[in-house]
Amino acid sequence: MDDPNDPYSPENLSWNWGRQPQFRPFSGRWMRGPRVPPPPGPPRKPSKAERELQERADARAERLHLVGLSNAGLIIMSVVLGAVVVVLVLVLVTHH
Repeated sequence: MDDPNDPYSPENLSWNWGRQPQFRPFSGRWMRGPRVPPPPGPPRKPSKAERELQERADARAERLHLVGLSNAGLIIMSVVLGAVVVVLVLVLVTHH
């Protein structure tokens, strides 16, 4: 029952948190499992699937950025068009 290699035991987690886990609302890691430090040495190279996934994510982010820019341009042009219409109506009303 008392396995010394149990990764969920408080003794194995003591390097990262105390006896009671702290609630961190924005960390996204609360009570998700054992916290294991990264292995020593240089980080490993991403696999081909991970590289392709990253490339697709970058392309998607760029598309969303362009969509956001075009949406902002549409909003600005709509506001400008509305202002021009209001000014045109005011000019027609006051000169008539």
